[in-house]
Amino acid sequence: MAVGEAGLDGFHGHATLVEQRRLLDAQLELADELSLPVVIHSRDAETETAAALAQFGGTVILHCFSSPGLFETAVERGYYVSFAGNVTFPRADELREAAARIPTDRILAETDSPYLAPQPLRGRRNEPANVMHTLGVLALARREQADALERTIDLNATRAFGLSPDR
Repeated sequence: MAVGEAGLDGFHGHATLVEQRRLLDAQLELADELSLPVVIHSRDAETETAAALAQFGGTVILHCFSSPGLFETAVERGYYVSFAGNVTFPRADELREAAARIPTDRILAETDSPYLAPQPLRGRRNEPANVMHTLGVLALARREQADALERTIDLNATRAFGLSPDR
């Protein structure tokens, strides 16, 4: 269980960031009150997202990571970084570099279904099974075996979301 998807999105202009921040602050307060992790969406709002999360002491998962400008903050603060199908896109070199550099105990993978289908399926509706394409690209970027990375990501997700290891 987690609070989210919460966050800030400046992609269509920053006109609503004040209202978005007010809502994000309330969601962070709820996550803190309930001792739940928070799943954060950040798009074209790296500075604002980092500022909003500065005082939050709980678990942070940066969902569908697409903000290389947040990478150093994520590492310094011990956030989980979750990669989706966009890491497989031909021009996603910065995302693959971030995937290669994120500490092993902080990497996650997701689909962001029904959006962002991985490159071999781009343009189609995404689905959970497609995470294997993302996993393959992450493993290549990290120079790891996909099955080993899969186990690592499973352990990380179990820890991040407070799941029972025997679920």
